[in-house]
Amino acid sequence: MAQEIRGDLENTRCPEIIKIISLGKRTGRLALSNGSEKANLFFQEGEIIHAKLGPLEGLKAIYEVALWSSGEYAFIMDDMPEYPSVAKPIDEILAEIVERTRQLDRLSSTIGSTGMIYELEPEMNEKEVSLKAVQWRTLTLINGQRTVAEIAQLLGLTDFDALKVFYTLIKPGLIREKIKSETASESPSRAPQLNQNDFTDALRLSLTEAMGPIAPYIIQECADEMRFDLAEPDAESRALFVESLSTRIPNEAIALGFLNTMTVWLRTGV
Repeated sequence: MAQEIRGDLENTRCPEIIKIISLGKRTGRLALSNGSEKANLFFQEGEIIHAKLGPLEGLKAIYEVALWSSGEYAFIMDDMPEYPSVAKPIDEILAEIVERTRQLDRLSSTIGSTGMIYELEPEMNEKEVSLKAVQWRTLTLINGQRTVAEIAQLLGLTDFDALKVFYTLIKPGLIREKIKSETASESPSRAPQLNQNDFTDALRLSLTEAMGPIAPYIIQECADEMRFDLAEPDAESRALFVESLSTRIPNEAIALGFLNTMTVWLRTGV
């Protein structure tokens, strides 16, 4: 099988290569590499019939690869996949790529790159916003140390989808770019001052294990919504509050673990 097209993505971007192959109604495999990442797009008479990028297949793989701005490519004639994963017409795929490129330009103007590091906004507990599950899960992983790319990998998101989630958290002021400090003792973000007692201490510890540094904010938010006094000694009221808190944890298994831990604490105090 002869390699008909070869080059680098800095000079010819992936959408342009796809157009060339499509217009020529060619059949074969477009192999792309970007550092350690490898991708393959399979064409049959100019239509993409299969795409793979790591664990991604089909349209998700195409749209992610189409945003690469560096790397190399080669087209191998008549190399066909074992099975198809794409049925969308090439014109619709290219139109979607154009739209995603526009979105990426807007996202990049705010975020910069997936190598950026973010931290929780100190005044986040004063914000009143409604969040989706993926936004909550993202917030639990933002600790001022992980990059956008690392969090995307932990969540199983593409870089593009991760950038969109971060954009929705930046705009309402829930997170901010990590402030670099020249001193070793950088002061942490100011968390809500929860009522100090054995119950809130147990809550903070258990919920932090489940959700990370966002835990105090969630506890205070839930208490405000339920008009629950964190100094309340009544065991039944505390149990209802713990149950409500558990529903804020996106992962069902982790939520159950938190609920079990706090149930034991409510019964034994340890």
